[in-house]
Amino acid sequence: MSLFNYFKDIISKFRLNDPTSKTVFDHYFFDLKYYLHQETSSDEFSILLNISSEKLDQITYQNYGSSFQNLVNECRYRHVLEEMESPINSNLSIESIVRLSGFKDNDNFVDFIKTKEGNSLNNNELKTNNYKNLKSS
Repeated sequence: MSLFNYFKDIISKFRLNDPTSKTVFDHYFFDLKYYLHQETSSDEFSILLNISSEKLDQITYQNYGSSFQNLVNECRYRHVLEEMESPINSNLSIESIVRLSGFKDNDNFVDFIKTKEGNSLNNNELKTNNYKNLKSS
């Protein structure tokens, strides 16, 4: 194999993995806290990153195991918890902390918590059922 073909193979492998997409995603989404904007959408974020919506979905599922919107809400939820513990925010109402964390209102926040709890209950039920099935076989 020639040296040219060797480098060509290496470059093509790295090009297919496209590691910069995740790096850029992490920078805008986590470092700059894109999820705190109330009007976030996968379409707007994909335009910001200059990638297709399909590529954005691929990045979120591959690296974070959830949809873009679930990732947004999960980060918002964690931000709410952090802000509620901060002594700086002791004079703020819960609703204002929820809104500053990107949720439209308390109802939106509560709906997310209900789905989050529902998902964890379903996962626990599945684990219990799988355990029972393994035990009986």
